[in-house]
Amino acid sequence: MIHSDAPDPRNEDACRMAAARLQHDHRHWMIMWGCYTRTYVAFPLFHAPRGTILTATVPDEMTAKIRRQERAAGMRIPQPSPAPDRQQERDWYGRRSLDPIH
Repeated sequence: MIHSDAPDPRNEDACRMAAARLQHDHRHWMIMWGCYTRTYVAFPLFHAPRGTILTATVPDEMTAKIRRQERAAGMRIPQPSPAPDRQQERDWYGRRSLDPIH
């Protein structure tokens, strides 16, 4: 297990925020906090072996597992996202997050 300054698993809001940060940093994955299992769960959004699901108890452990899985899949590990003041947030379809949906 990787030790880090992870949110207290009893603090649901903090854990959900940590999952959202993981999701932002690893856009090729869908990441959520499991409130009953008290684990982070990640599903690949790229071609991966059937049944590939990662679980971790702390965000740093999830990051390590994601990177390991991406290397095993032959993916180039994406560069960290630029700071928010350097890039406007975009959604999955490339629209700015506040653009109207047509």
